[in-house]
Amino acid sequence: MASPSRKNSAIAKDSAAIATSCRNAKRARRDFGRSDTRDKGTAVSVTGPSYTKNPAAREITAAYNIPMDRRRLYLLLHPDSPDRAPRLFRVAHHVLIAVGIAAMLADTVPFVAAEYDPVLRAGYYLVSAFFVAEYALRLIAAPEMPGHEHGGASRARLLWAVSLGGILDLLCAMPAIAALARLPETSLFGFVWAFKYVRYSPGLASLGRVVRNAQQALLSVLLGFAIVLLTAASIAYLFERHANPDAFGSIPAALWWAIVTMTTTGYGDVVPHTMAGRILAGVVMTSGILVFALWAGILATGYAEEMKRREFLRTWELVAKVPFFRDIGASLIAEVARLLRPRDFPAGAAIMRRGQAGDCMYFIIDGEAEVQLPSQRVYLGPGQFFGEVALLTGAPRNATVIAAQACTLLSLDIADFHQLLGRHPELARIIHEKAEQRPGDMVAQPLSEPALAIDKSA
Repeated sequence: MASPSRKNSAIAKDSAAIATSCRNAKRARRDFGRSDTRDKGTAVSVTGPSYTKNPAAREITAAYNIPMDRRRLYLLLHPDSPDRAPRLFRVAHHVLIAVGIAAMLADTVPFVAAEYDPVLRAGYYLVSAFFVAEYALRLIAAPEMPGHEHGGASRARLLWAVSLGGILDLLCAMPAIAALARLPETSLFGFVWAFKYVRYSPGLASLGRVVRNAQQALLSVLLGFAIVLLTAASIAYLFERHANPDAFGSIPAALWWAIVTMTTTGYGDVVPHTMAGRILAGVVMTSGILVFALWAGILATGYAEEMKRREFLRTWELVAKVPFFRDIGASLIAEVARLLRPRDFPAGAAIMRRGQAGDCMYFIIDGEAEVQLPSQRVYLGPGQFFGEVALLTGAPRNATVIAAQACTLLSLDIADFHQLLGRHPELARIIHEKAEQRPGDMVAQPLSEPALAIDKSA
């Protein structure tokens, strides 16, 4: 299977960069100055890059505390930034949208508008000013968007301004312009603020992508709907024009009956009087149900496929972070991404316990895991794996592994692993080589098959 498109890759890389920079800053703030009983200068890496707590955290902390620049402004405004400041901005953003819409609605109630007019106006102007400022800030930060790094700041800002997001932000700034122009009923312009939620709703974005992907099928059903509609109106005109000339005196007049009959199984304001017209009404109602069932089926299938695509891209992004998979090729990464399942563990949770039956192995994407061996404790960080003994021998767990921090892991089931080894036996050699890099008790003794040395900690 081919790798995802460039656009999706750029989005994934940008989201990954945002999450990584924020995690590094959090880790630096947590580790700087903290007393640690472990060796501070010794790496504890078992696979992948060294996972060492060292004074380099000072540099990350210093970088995080630099004054606001365009990149940090972009991260602050990005809807997926996980750090505290962007989260607080999103909370304030959503609260102000709700306040602005509430003020607009209350202003249309006469007795509320008469009694609380100064408060409603103050709330309306506050929200309007906020969205004008947000539009200006997003325009400033536009050159930091993925794909705009090399086109120049002016071009990047122009492209953002004419994009769907830029147009929506401009529309949301229009109420302030209308208020400054002293247009009548300016508060009614506040309804456009509801569209601000679209940026923060992945479900709506996914639905739009589903509609675009299924547009040919949807248009085909729409064409069938139009044909049935015109046919029903024409036949109803023939049957009912003499019995009910007010409602069916022309085909355009009969179209109203045809539309409401197909979409709502009859509105009730117009009904056929002849027996032939009533039979036609039953056929039209049934046809309407079938048309909407087709539409619902197309959208449901497309939405399910979109959810699978999003999950695959998320897993692909996580797999690509693991050094173990970086050199195995895109086709194998795509195959592995279908088999791995993301799992999250809070700090202190037991990932696996000594003596349990082994049914999967884990790759660490984020966080830190503590392997409790009989003679020592070893800490594993992002890019490392554990639990492979269960996949290679089926033996019980020989160590307990605890989430020292909140962890994001990828789990690989034993059945999927053996199928993968059957198709790609070189993976066993790679696992053996990585396992041999482990220090102390984490280096296992060879099995009867020398290519499959394992990890006792699993």
